[in-house]
Amino acid sequence: MFSRRTQSARVALFFLDQSVLAVAFAMAYVLKVGWVLPDPDTLIPEVYIRLYLVAAPFIALALSAMGFYRSRDELPSPQRVRKREMVRGALIATGVLILVGFLVPPATSAGRAAPSYSRLIILMYTALGTGLLWISRLTMIAVAGGLKDAPDWTTRVVVFGDSPRLHRLLGALGRMVHANLEVVGASAESAPDDLGPLLSPGEAIALIDQGQVDHVLVDPDDLPAGRLDEVLAVADREGISVHITSAMFPATHLVPTWEKLGGVPVMGFVSNELALGERIVKRVFDMTLSLMGLMLFSVPMVLIGAVIRIESKGPAFFVQDRVGSRGAIFPMFKFRTMRTNAEADTGPVMAVENDARCTRLGRLLRRWNLDELPQLINVLMGQMSLVGPRPERPEFVGDFKRSIPRYAHKHWVKPGITGWAQIHGLRGSDTSLAERIEHDLYYIEHWSLGFDIRILMRTVFDGYANAG
Repeated sequence: MFSRRTQSARVALFFLDQSVLAVAFAMAYVLKVGWVLPDPDTLIPEVYIRLYLVAAPFIALALSAMGFYRSRDELPSPQRVRKREMVRGALIATGVLILVGFLVPPATSAGRAAPSYSRLIILMYTALGTGLLWISRLTMIAVAGGLKDAPDWTTRVVVFGDSPRLHRLLGALGRMVHANLEVVGASAESAPDDLGPLLSPGEAIALIDQGQVDHVLVDPDDLPAGRLDEVLAVADREGISVHITSAMFPATHLVPTWEKLGGVPVMGFVSNELALGERIVKRVFDMTLSLMGLMLFSVPMVLIGAVIRIESKGPAFFVQDRVGSRGAIFPMFKFRTMRTNAEADTGPVMAVENDARCTRLGRLLRRWNLDELPQLINVLMGQMSLVGPRPERPEFVGDFKRSIPRYAHKHWVKPGITGWAQIHGLRGSDTSLAERIEHDLYYIEHWSLGFDIRILMRTVFDGYANAG
């Protein structure tokens, strides 16, 4: 019930944002024509109408891809509406509008050339868009808050347990501007004032059976043996939703799912992969930039390859098996930075800073990360992404899985040339692998196209720690 209301509110917010951005563009045009430039003949309306009609769907797609509507546990409260986020949203919309302006020349339907697009209109659009996006959120919050007083909007909840987890959950639900929570009873060892009337397990189950409850919250640690089955059976009969805290599964970070396979209800625990739409957006972004990168760096790559062959015997490229998405092994390309057969005597070992096996040119390539350029080919082939956790060699992955909690979770996404861990200096055998994994998992759980762009920009301008 709560998640459905949150999703509905976010869909409404999405369409409200697109509407206010269109209004901002219309206001910018009217202000320009009626205030700054009274002569409308130099600003042909159909030119600007066509521009925004073409740009509008791309603005909506860009805002979604940049994480502007990424699902959260709750809608923002008035205190959490950050003007900085509204500025970011307006700048994203403006950037798309400018890009479309380059692709759609300002000409009339009759083919008559029109003056170039007004820069002042674009500037006013950014300012008005920022303000109206902020107002749209406050409007949505006010509407949702007003609905809380409606008779049908109250959610009657019975609680089983008195754990800190349940108190945090109730606190989060209480902060939802689109949910009016009424705790009608609690089956617990004690009855805190903010939890509700104290009930025995039997009395709480009777409330469910009598239809006096809309929702059930359960912490299984606080339930007597066998009571959870009884709660679920009664709730199922009455068609009432039940939420159970993760205390039931304390050892897993996998995402629980519920489905029917062959008509049999099955509860599963699955990886927290990116959604299909997110994967498509990320793949298109990767293909576009990797192709542009290969075209841009084709000459430098040829020169680097030639110098490697001149400086030391052996091939210019070094191909090494790495573990990618879902544990698949793929050949990763790099420029060779070490002497040939560098592991002939030692077997597979991790590279270290100032590795003695490196050639003189190899050290230079590693210092400037130029040895990674051939991995643009891996990105174009779909084996890697521009941004993601760095891939590791199969020889080491087994040990890492056993020694580092949640290590294998990094394989939920494609490995990257750079990543959130790398721009924080966490790369190579001389850094904490556990800390690196925490950064990788933070990236996966908070992914957006804007996050990828942010990491790429920091990689270009700040670089990252060099390693093998």
